[in-house]
Amino acid sequence: MSEVDIRGRTLATFTDVKSPCHLSSDSEGHVMAVDSDNHRILLLSSQLQLQRILIDNTDFIVKLWWPKQLSYNELTSQLYVVHSSSEEWSQSDVISLLNLR
Repeated sequence: MSEVDIRGRTLATFTDVKSPCHLSSDSEGHVMAVDSDNHRILLLSSQLQLQRILIDNTDFIVKLWWPKQLSYNELTSQLYVVHSSSEEWSQSDVISLLNLR
């Protein structure tokens, strides 16, 4: 995952991710990234440095199998995550609402 300028020069890179498929950001420039193959949501700085793992399958009651999309509501600190309902990628999708406070 990289940030590039208008001329195509790389400004920042984060490589510890498999199949990043969706991003969201907040007003402070933090980036939330879906790391689908690792079943986790990452919080990165505006320079794409890992701040922390927001959610992975080891510490969350609802397993986030194959997360695909996310949306962050900054006013309520709620994160909506679209993910598979089971370990099998082809299963139906569900939306989980997570409170980040």
